[in-house]
This record gives sequence, C-alpha cells and structure tokens, in this order.
Amino acid sequence: MSLEPSSHLPGGFQIRHRTLGIYQGSAIELAFWHPSSGMPEYGLCRFATQEKAESYRAYLCSPACPEPLKEQELAIEPYDLAAHEELINDHPLHSAWETPG
Repeated sequence: MSLEPSSHLPGGFQIRHRTLGIYQGSAIELAFWHPSSGMPEYGLCRFATQEKAESYRAYLCSPACPEPLKEQELAIEPYDLAAHEELINDHPLHSAWETPG
C-alpha cells in the first residue's frame, strides 16, 4: 500500500466502498472512508498498482480485518488526483504549533 498525500503524479488506484466512500487509510485498526469519515483533510489513499489495491481489498474482506466487509461492496478504480487535491486544499490540516484564536 502506498500513501502519497503529497504526490502530484498521475496514476495509481483507489478503493471505493459502495456506501461508505473512498478509502482514506487506517488508524487504530479501523478503516476511514471519504466522505463518511468526516476527515476530508487527509485526502485519499493511493495504491501504486492494481495488484496492491486488490491485495488490500482482499484484506478488508478477510477475517483478519477487525471489521470485515463484503467484496461485492468494494470497487477498485483509477486514483482521482483531482478529488484528492480538492480535499487537502479545501480542508488543510492545522499545524500542531497553532492555537485556536
């Protein structure tokens, strides 16, 4: 799996859940999906190859995943660089050094 939040290169693949949205990454053993994650500032997760995306889809549907999904609910599609750029530009992360004003 390749997380490339700062890359502007074309190519790659993403995973979309039929109702939850596009896979953004995992934390605390839970998968996050845009827009249902409510955290658009993290952008979308890019898989370098279709094989890597398929491998991760297999994991998301396996008993090894804390919240297994149904394979028919997940689709692999070309990475949407425009959507990723829009998300991170419209919802920038706040710096750890900034304090609310």
